Amino acid sequence: MRLAFAASFLATIALGQADAWATESPSLSQVSFFEEKIRPVLAAKCYKCHSERARKIKGKLKLDTREAVLKGGSEGPSVILGKPDESLMIIAMRHQDGWDMPPEEKLPDAVVADFAKWIAEGAYFPTAVPAKADQDWWEQVAPEKILAKDKPLERAVDHYVREKMKADDVQPVAAADDATFIRRATLDLAGRIPTVPEVLDFVQSTETDKKTKLVDRLLASESFRRQQVSEFIWLLNQGRDDGFRSYLEKAFSDDRSWDKVFEEIILAKSDTEEVKGAEKFYRNRIGDLDRLTNDVSVNFFGVNVSCAQCHDHPEVPGWKQDHYYGMKSFFNRTFENGNFIGEREYGLVSFKTTDGVEKKARLMFLSGSAIDEPAAKDPDQKTKEAQKKQFEQLKKDNKPVPSPDFSRREQLVRVGLKPGESGFFSRAIVNRLWHRFMGFGLVMPLDQMHGANPPSHPELLEWLARDFAGNDYDLRRTIRGLVLSDTYARGSQWPDGERPSPVYFAVARPRPLTPNQYGSALVFAAADPETLAVPKTPEDLAKRLADLEKRGENLAKRFDRPDDTFQVSVDEALYFSNSDQVQNDLLGKGGKILGRILKTDGLAKRLEVAFLNTLSREPSPEESTKLNQYLEARSADEKGAWQQVLWALMTSSEMRFNR
Repeated sequence: MRLAFAASFLATIALGQADAWATESPSLSQVSFFEEKIRPVLAAKCYKCHSERARKIKGKLKLDTREAVLKGGSEGPSVILGKPDESLMIIAMRHQDGWDMPPEEKLPDAVVADFAKWIAEGAYFPTAVPAKADQDWWEQVAPEKILAKDKPLERAVDHYVREKMKADDVQPVAAADDATFIRRATLDLAGRIPTVPEVLDFVQSTETDKKTKLVDRLLASESFRRQQVSEFIWLLNQGRDDGFRSYLEKAFSDDRSWDKVFEEIILAKSDTEEVKGAEKFYRNRIGDLDRLTNDVSVNFFGVNVSCAQCHDHPEVPGWKQDHYYGMKSFFNRTFENGNFIGEREYGLVSFKTTDGVEKKARLMFLSGSAIDEPAAKDPDQKTKEAQKKQFEQLKKDNKPVPSPDFSRREQLVRVGLKPGESGFFSRAIVNRLWHRFMGFGLVMPLDQMHGANPPSHPELLEWLARDFAGNDYDLRRTIRGLVLSDTYARGSQWPDGERPSPVYFAVARPRPLTPNQYGSALVFAAADPETLAVPKTPEDLAKRLADLEKRGENLAKRFDRPDDTFQVSVDEALYFSNSDQVQNDLLGKGGKILGRILKTDGLAKRLEVAFLNTLSREPSPEESTKLNQYLEARSADEKGAWQQVLWALMTSSEMRFNR
């Protein structure tokens, strides 16, 4: 009787808790946790097989809504609210009891722990408020809320961010201190940590415009060009250096506008030294037309169109299969011919509709604008053979294929930059730049910039996109404005209480360093600061910086590119686990900071040099006290003790993140 009563009582409690979870709205911190830790993993690892966008839903299981998660699939509910260890989702993620999800890989323990926490707290599933079915979000932006176009970019940023915080009664943190700001800006703009002289000059300066001078100096440096190349080779070519890097180096050395880079990559003419290498964008994609179509849509227009490949888009009203295959048609005539990318005069894309009807695709942009083109029938077999011989001869002669009279890729460039259509293009890159420097996009995820996924600050994104297009698609100018804003300069420490959602940008978001940033940071931290203090000429300093950055690039090959669900990679962990070799590489034969510290008089001064060279700041009183005790206790092995101190600083989380 008592057992039956207890079971009934517990069931009542469980049902009551489930009802509470069903009716309660998630808190701001829960929304932030879901958007940072849960949704990106679901989208990247699960939705291919378990969502409305899947070609075939496996196991009758969908994970793209809370209702679907609770309902489960053919094996029953995927989660039991409040009981992660009993939930099939967690069992499968842990690869237990014969279950494995995802099947190709086991997710890191930290990621599984995030999902367990999520289920324990009720598997909340915040959803964005969709735009009206017949209207994209940018069509709902009131004209009177768009600031004047001559407003300084940084002031426009702060205006819109401040207005949203004010409306929701959110207070921002104070600005970061000078040492934090110079480290943050130097990592973002130069891809390295600042030198000790740079830190001291900036911190000790009393000039009111010192931030502007710092940012302008970094933007004018060769280090900025190298950092831009590093960032965009990841965006456009997944970091592969197959000749594409040389094109980007030329483009950023010439300060080419983003629309020009887009045009040169899409047209891929490669018939002049100026654009040679741009065709490499196609090299690893030419054999997979679906991938090529989606990569262009994602990288240049911020939209993942693959969801509309097999059916009309489940989230975007009005997006049909016609849109996907219309975009695919821009590339179906493209082919590789030796060292060049060519385009045929003919060729159509056909697809089956959701009703099973065979249909020929029309050339169509994301906005739904169909493009009229001259009829192009397939030539007869004799003509095809003649063309094949012509292409073979051009390949032998290492010459480009002549452009067709009507080029579909040229039409994509034209319509993509056409007034009224170019919003996709401008909004996509502006949102990516915002994400790079603020750590969280105005629109998330970055590849879902369609009209049914409104940004946190619609007026701000629209103003930035118009400003970018109206100023010749100048990347450097937009970056300058973002970095000079008060929003960028905020501190990253939230004093107490619940940290606000990242959509407010009320507090700076710590960002894991990219491989290049981290490699350079370690190399610069290991270098003798005196060698960067008083160079004979500016050219000498530039050469020294370039040499160290090159060493950083080589070290960067050991690290993985971080994403929004950053976890230390196995390769990185193994590398640092071999601490003797690494310490010798960085602090022995590869660097001179250890020797410089041992030549410095006084423990306090030594600690100051160590902290400035690694973390770009002086030690706190508490840190000084603890390290003094550590060093005094190991005074018999002074060199070994200092090497351990430096090693601890260089492998700290403060070093691994841009705060």
